Amino acid sequence: MANEDKREQIIEAAKDIFLMKGVYKTRVEDITNHLGIAKGSFYTYFKTKDNLIESILDELHKIRKEELDDILNSNNGYREKLKRFIIGRFITSPKRAKSHLVLTNLTKNLENLSTTIRDKMFEVEMLNREVLKEILKEIPTYTYSEEEIKIFTIYVIGGIRNYILEKIFYKDKEQYFITDLTEFQSRISELEANNELELLIDRIVS
Repeated sequence: MANEDKREQIIEAAKDIFLMKGVYKTRVEDITNHLGIAKGSFYTYFKTKDNLIESILDELHKIRKEELDDILNSNNGYREKLKRFIIGRFITSPKRAKSHLVLTNLTKNLENLSTTIRDKMFEVEMLNREVLKEILKEIPTYTYSEEEIKIFTIYVIGGIRNYILEKIFYKDKEQYFITDLTEFQSRISELEANNELELLIDRIVS
């Protein structure tokens, strides 16, 4: 097996275990046992569990940046760009959906995360903020100053995040976040069917 293939297998297995046990409770042995490989094989590709988590976040950042660049460079109007921006926060391919669920799971353990991991999570957040700010500037009725746009962007991002958590990720008081990919996709389908995104966009641009 090629080295890159094995590294990818370890990453994907780790995502599965993270969703089953939680990121904080998962040990390196859990990942290697799941794959049926020696523990030393893990350390061939990753120095620590944190290093593996960083790789997942780097992957998310790269994919999201490509998506956002595509949105900004498109010929679509601001409303369609805004819709694509919001959809891109949670409607994803199955592979990226796992990464997104892991990212959400990480938010439950912020105090236990390394500074590097928290910084990488913030980088993804700032990437979204900067692109949303550019989209909002395209709305003809918006005449806010640069500082006002910055404040409004933080407000809108927070609203979108809470909306997504409530409608997509929240499960119950005990487990709090869903971890099942099938349930994740089902909730997204229901959201699209109810045209809730249009209502959300209307409130942002009005």
